[in-house]
Amino acid sequence: MKQYTTILFDVDGTLLDFDSAEERGLASVFKEYEENGVCRTVDLIGTYRRVNRGLWDAYEKGLITKDHITDTRFGAVFEAHGISADGIQTEHRYREILNHTAIVMPEAVEVLTYLQDRYDLYVVTNGFTETQKMRMADSGLDQYFKKSFISEEVGYQKPQKEYFDRCFEAMPGAERKGTLIVGDSLNSDIKGGNTAGIDTCWFNPQGALNTAGVTVSREIRSLKELKEFL
Repeated sequence: MKQYTTILFDVDGTLLDFDSAEERGLASVFKEYEENGVCRTVDLIGTYRRVNRGLWDAYEKGLITKDHITDTRFGAVFEAHGISADGIQTEHRYREILNHTAIVMPEAVEVLTYLQDRYDLYVVTNGFTETQKMRMADSGLDQYFKKSFISEEVGYQKPQKEYFDRCFEAMPGAERKGTLIVGDSLNSDIKGGNTAGIDTCWFNPQGALNTAGVTVSREIRSLKELKEFL
């Protein structure tokens, strides 16, 4: 069994239930449009998720900035549904809600408690700095980690090699051969691990297929499985 000393954890979709938090925030900001009879909230949320995913894919490829995401996503949603509304103002309102919505994934606390005294734990995330710091603090999960590497602060993002190079520069004693990354995204976390030359653990609770052409060292359905081999 391979011996690890350092474990990198993704946040959204791995430690925190981002989908539920996102739906709660979107339902709140879109409610007024539904009440005005313009469009059902579920339709708006579906459009938002398609637009947002496309923008984040472009960001992870280094094609656009994070500001471009926040400046355009709600405007694109409103345009698609013929709604006359201020996308930037809606972004601010949505961000306020999301910043204070931290839903911890099942088994996350149990697993982190088990790992904390056995490994050096770090957060690796492409999320927004203010949002991630507030949600990690509100959830209480920040106490388990030595440091959080947020793409806005690092200057690069997963899966870029430069992002992980910066992380290793700031993790005393960490070696790539003894490091494992745990995350739910094939294109961000697992591809990033491949790019960085470290082992990968794909958190795949839904049993999705690996269609990204990336190498998965281990695959788990629940976070509790980490205790079985770590």
